[in-house]
Amino acid sequence: MELNLALNAKEYAFSIRTYIDNLRKNDSSEIIEIEDKVNLNYETTAYYLYLRKQNPVLLFRNIEQYNGFSLVTNLFGSEERVAYLAGFHSVEEVIEKWSLVANDTGSEPIAVNYKREAFPKKIKGEELNLFDLPIPAHYSTDGSKTGYNRYITSGLTTTRDPENDDIINLSFARIQPFGRNRFAFDAGSHGHLWKYLSISKERMEKLKMTVLIGPNPIFYLLAASFIDNEFAKASKIFNINFCKGYLNDLPVPCDTEIAIEAEFMPDEAFDEGPFAEYAGYVGYDSTKFVAEAKSIIMKKNPIYYDIQPSNSGEHVNLFSIPRSSLVMRSIREALPKGPVYQVKWPHYGGRFIAFGYVDKPEPGLAKQLGISILGSDPLWNKFVFINEGKAGLDIETALVNLAQESHFGGSNVTRISGSFVISSDPTRDKEGRSGKVVFITGGKLGAFKKEINDGRVLLKSRKGSVLISHEREFENQKVNVIVPDDIDIKDPDQIGWAIATRCNPDTDIELEKERITFLATRKVPPVAELPNGIKKKIERRIRLLSGRFH
Repeated sequence: MELNLALNAKEYAFSIRTYIDNLRKNDSSEIIEIEDKVNLNYETTAYYLYLRKQNPVLLFRNIEQYNGFSLVTNLFGSEERVAYLAGFHSVEEVIEKWSLVANDTGSEPIAVNYKREAFPKKIKGEELNLFDLPIPAHYSTDGSKTGYNRYITSGLTTTRDPENDDIINLSFARIQPFGRNRFAFDAGSHGHLWKYLSISKERMEKLKMTVLIGPNPIFYLLAASFIDNEFAKASKIFNINFCKGYLNDLPVPCDTEIAIEAEFMPDEAFDEGPFAEYAGYVGYDSTKFVAEAKSIIMKKNPIYYDIQPSNSGEHVNLFSIPRSSLVMRSIREALPKGPVYQVKWPHYGGRFIAFGYVDKPEPGLAKQLGISILGSDPLWNKFVFINEGKAGLDIETALVNLAQESHFGGSNVTRISGSFVISSDPTRDKEGRSGKVVFITGGKLGAFKKEINDGRVLLKSRKGSVLISHEREFENQKVNVIVPDDIDIKDPDQIGWAIATRCNPDTDIELEKERITFLATRKVPPVAELPNGIKKKIERRIRLLSGRFH
């Protein structure tokens, strides 16, 4: 879907409300408003999954048992919407320029309006109940350790640096309410929030924190950029107003829909999870942090923003696109100027796989680009395919280009064993390591034939072919990919997902001089699934109302 809008980002940053209004007026094909009553037990996710290829913003206006609320999801589901919300014309422009926003060193204090009354609804004390918020249950395994299956997926946690009160940080954290005023949250161990919580825990001091649900969308991109002082950076570039908090001394962007003011409890722990992680599988890791909610402040008729979990386009876009900009800036600054460098991290790969090319490269430069990707993005990338010369940046083109190589080994395959990888990689070993590999190809732009028969897919070019199959007995081509039965071999995205998340380059690539086999069959955690019957129920409902969804 194309987004035919324009925005001068330096004048104004959308709120969720103004963005929805803008879509209604200027590009209604980008939003579907659902007036029928929905239940928060898995139904909103079922709608999203059914409409995933169409990929609209979904606005639910009638939530069972939650009068006065509406719920919006999939705001960042397309790259075009990400670009527009960031104030750019295309995702390519975001990747080229976002790092300049994220790395801006301006540290002017933000202006807080202490008189503006932005949140008419304020709840505290015995009246406070986190379960009065329309928090969805997304997948059947979510929270199954304890039975609390509802997760706040869009919460941006605001804290002050315990060692510098002037710095305010925004961080993503998945949040599981488990009591009227208690919630567990998972904070990644590679960000500022982890550092602040560790300091507080060491000192056994409570830390004030405010969870923002539905602030100006630009804050989600800033929070995903692994930077600090996001409020100051945003206010320097965008026209954003800040209001005083209610019980906490942390300012709140005035356009925020809902905010939970809380305190981190350093002496408490709660083993939340599991949760549908961005790689598409159930993740069991948890940092077990706990906070006590002190107040909830809201707009009138608040719009609850929900980020679809698992490997949704929205979930992956939010953490991947800002990171791609930072990585590409680092690479372009380090590598020789002149050649054109293009790299793409596809949604389905969860950043574990990258495709790129160098246009008109010097000898060895493509290999240097591949190694730079591994070095600049060390938590994720395992498979890097770089072509010498322009090429399509997709899994089928990368595999066909690999099949055109005369042999494998030496300069065109660089495998690094036993490397550190993020804990959400389903293929890492017991010590938390995985192999990493860079493939260098010299394929030319051109067509290849795709044949599908007898449970096999054959990608044929003049110089070599690729076989994709569920069975090893058919392994007879230059490049072979073996996947489990649950993978649709006709779907290139699923093939790429299987290689990225079910193949460890240390142990699952068989490399011969004239043949290479990817064994993408490793046992992995369960795939996030809906409960039985929910998907069919929503499919029937949508079919009955099909005129509203196309």
